[in-house]
Amino acid sequence: MNTDLFKNSFLEKLISRKNYDLFSSDIHENLHWGKLFVHLFGEYYSKYSIWHRVNNQELIKSLIKRYSLGQSQVLRFDRTKEEDSCEIDYECSEILLILKVGFMVRIINGSIDLIYGSDISEAERNEVIKIVDEFKITELVVRKFHMVEYSGSFNLVDFDVKPFDFDIKTHYNDDFHDIHNLIFNSLTTKNKNGIVLLHGKYGTGKTYYLRHLISNIERKFIYYPLNMIEALSSPEFLPFISRQPNSVLILEDCESLLVHRENGFNNASALSNLLNLGDGLLSDALSVNVICTFNAGTKKIDDAILRKGRLLARYEFKELEVSKTQVLAQKIGKNVKIERPMTVSDIYNLDEKSFENTPAKLIGFKAS
Repeated sequence: MNTDLFKNSFLEKLISRKNYDLFSSDIHENLHWGKLFVHLFGEYYSKYSIWHRVNNQELIKSLIKRYSLGQSQVLRFDRTKEEDSCEIDYECSEILLILKVGFMVRIINGSIDLIYGSDISEAERNEVIKIVDEFKITELVVRKFHMVEYSGSFNLVDFDVKPFDFDIKTHYNDDFHDIHNLIFNSLTTKNKNGIVLLHGKYGTGKTYYLRHLISNIERKFIYYPLNMIEALSSPEFLPFISRQPNSVLILEDCESLLVHRENGFNNASALSNLLNLGDGLLSDALSVNVICTFNAGTKKIDDAILRKGRLLARYEFKELEVSKTQVLAQKIGKNVKIERPMTVSDIYNLDEKSFENTPAKLIGFKAS
């Protein structure tokens, strides 16, 4: 590729410096595609993301053929389907295709990112988007969901999960993109463990997101009821969960479990068991991921949970920005003008009657 990488002095200093770090700072140390773009093409980039499950293997073949890509234009981070297998799992692998100067496509999990420079036209981008559309997967699979019960001993009750899928890009703010990739990547990596904290006010889409993960990831998801939080400290809990390796434990509305242990709450033993699942000797053997949701902020959360290496990801769900609220409202057939940020729940229920206590308006003359 014959391109001038040094169009101005600032980029020259940035790109030509020694030991240029092309890797992200997260715990996975994956190649950072944005930094690579700047390094290769000497300019900053724009990004267009498509959130949909596709047939990754066939999409990659099609793009390689359509753009006549050579070996040097295909960068891969492959994962196998089984630990001792050589068969590539295209659902979990990460692929970067350099279509031409200033135009790259990254394919990973349920996300396709178009990363492009100023010389790439809208027509060129739309051509790739059209190819992606040809390989979208619309069939949803019915999966099992498990709930913990306790009647003298811990047991699991199984339920069928109705097929559930929705457009993540439309339902969440743009800053959720990278967090979703990190969570999805962690949950689809074998022998990976850690804790995910999802918090925010009611109605911002935390439960919607859990349903999306359960419907799209082949893992054993175990729901732990709120009224059994104290039982996490039971001596029987760890032996029970040890019989569920490579599972994902979900605890909703669990503020009382996560608060600082020195605040007088009777949660020390239960929290210790949870922390051992996220980062401890037991975590290495079980590879259990833990997803905790709650509505408050993180100021009262025990510092031990927030420790690097134990915490996989943390995200605060907020109201959708005005522009995204308007898009979602129109998409679901709500023909109203949006003037303020709103929660996902409020958007879906725009037509519902409000039961708030508001003063009744007086009709007639006010008595003197």
